[in-house]
Formats: sequence, C-alpha cells, structure tokens
Amino acid sequence: MKKIISKYTLFEYLAGRANPLERQLVEDWIREKDNEETFSQWLMEYETKSPQFVPDQDAAIKSLLHRLETEPVEESSKTSVGHVRPNFFSARSNSFWLMAASVTFVVGFGWWFREPLQYKTYQTAYGQTTDVYLEDGSRVALNSNSKLKIPRLGFDDEVRNVILEGEAEFAVSHTIDDKRFVVKTSDDFQVEVLGTTFSVFARPRGTKVALKSGSVRIDYSQNNERKEVMMEPGDMAVVDPAGAVQLAKKQDTNTFATWKEQRYVFNSTSVRDILAMIDENFGQKVKLSHAEIAERTITGNFKTKNADELLKTVSEVLDMKIEQNGDTIILKNQ
Repeated sequence: MKKIISKYTLFEYLAGRANPLERQLVEDWIREKDNEETFSQWLMEYETKSPQFVPDQDAAIKSLLHRLETEPVEESSKTSVGHVRPNFFSARSNSFWLMAASVTFVVGFGWWFREPLQYKTYQTAYGQTTDVYLEDGSRVALNSNSKLKIPRLGFDDEVRNVILEGEAEFAVSHTIDDKRFVVKTSDDFQVEVLGTTFSVFARPRGTKVALKSGSVRIDYSQNNERKEVMMEPGDMAVVDPAGAVQLAKKQDTNTFATWKEQRYVFNSTSVRDILAMIDENFGQKVKLSHAEIAERTITGNFKTKNADELLKTVSEVLDMKIEQNGDTIILKNQ
C-alpha cells in the first residue's frame, strides 16, 4: 500500500517538528520512487521559504574518518576482581557512534536524493518520441525508450551538461558567452559542442554519434587513458568492442534520426540489427526460426508507425512469414 502524506507533514519533518509516527510515514514515503518528483518540488519550495545551511558533505566525511583514525584510546584500568571501574571511554564511544550513525544517515540520505534534486528527467515510452526545448534555445528530439536528464535549476555553470540514455538528436544553440554544451552517455564517454546539430545513439548494444553541422569533440576513456576525437560534418563515430572510437567520413547523417518522421532507412542492414532496433524502440522481442536468418540484409526506406508494421514490411521484403505463439513472435522462412 502506497503511503500518502501532505506537504505540511513534509515541512514539519524537515523543520524537525514531526512526531515519531509522522517521521516514519515521511521516510517511507520518500523511499518510494514514484514520489521523487513531488519530493523534489516540495523540498525546493521549503528551501526557498526557509533557507537552510548546506554542509560540505565530502568535508564532513573526511573529518569524521580523520577523527576515527586519530581519536586517542585510553588504556583499560586494572581493577580487582569483583570491582569493575566504570569505563568513561566506552560511554563516550557509544555516544560518539550514535552521533556518527546519525551523520552517516543524513549524509547518505543526501547522496541518495542528490540526482533527483539536481536533474529533471524526460523519459519516453516504447513507440513514443518527443521534443524537449531547453532554456538556452536548444532542441532535443528524444527517441522512444530514451531518457534525458537536464539540470533542474538551469544551466548556471560554465558548461551546459545533460545526460542521455537511449537515442536523441540535438540542435544546440550558440550562446553569447560561448558556453560549452556536453552530452554525457556514461562516465567514460561524452560529446562536447559549441553550436551544432548531431545525433547520439547510446544503447546497451553500442554507442554512435553522427554530426550534421558544426563541430564536436568526443572525450572518452580506453584502458583508463583519456582520449579525444574531433568530428566534422558528415562524420559518424562508432565505439568498437575494444572501447576505441572509429571515425567514418562522408556518411549520410540525414538518415541517422529518421525515426522523428516514423521512417526507417536501411542500407544493407542485417536482420539482427533490425530486430534489436524493434526491441529498443518498441519493446517487442522477435525470435528467428533459424540462426542464419540474422545475417540476411535489407536496403530501403520504410515508413511505419509501430513494431507490427515494421515487422510485416521486413517479412514481405525477405519473403518470410510471421508466426505468433502466445506472446512469442517468430520470423521464419516460407
């Protein structure tokens, strides 16, 4: 059963005036993922009305560890049997560890909710695409089954940082102060631009970047070594299995984000890659009756609205048939 609390209850909790029952209700409510957005909004409202001192959490942790390492330990006093002298350090240690546990809880609590507080998330479902307009005038076309995170409080830093999981096309606006725009797909890979149009594909099966206009720099890590690659219009960068970036020149980058028009362009594309794309974009898994079918290829420009239409087109082009057994879809030879 989901917990429901009021804004007033949360404010009383944050102010330290909640009773034990209210504290438990609030903490249970906060832990539910569905409440992250509401919690962030209410917390922001509370902080605006009642500004709080924000401690340096990293410094607090270092200070605590330093105290643990340097705290002098009193030697146990020898006493006669039957008469135990009270150990002052034990009592003080208990209090200290209770305090440390409280500090750890607060610090951990802050780290747990740091990302929801810092970023607003736009997420698309299977088969859904959307346009996201950023405060700097940039536009992001977000493909299905993708997630874009942007700073909740806007681009206040020297760099306009966003985080992408999935696939998107970016049309980045130039700023008068030449503020950089960075798209991060992982800790080891990011795309940096000043003003340009490019597409990023960041799925579990690989990462690609296609540049339409302007220039971008790819920063990535391979074998714990930082590397970079500069791209020009018409370039396509692909991360190979070894983690290196391979650059292909004079590519038709206009076909890289045709999903915005519900159109799919295949150029000797294997059935294996097409089925992976259907799974990524529509959440529809398709099995093959024979493994060799995966190596067959398709070339063409197809406009489809959903997985069923695209799969039907593939089966017709390859002269194959679709068989459904319960929730399982099988592509097989005629």
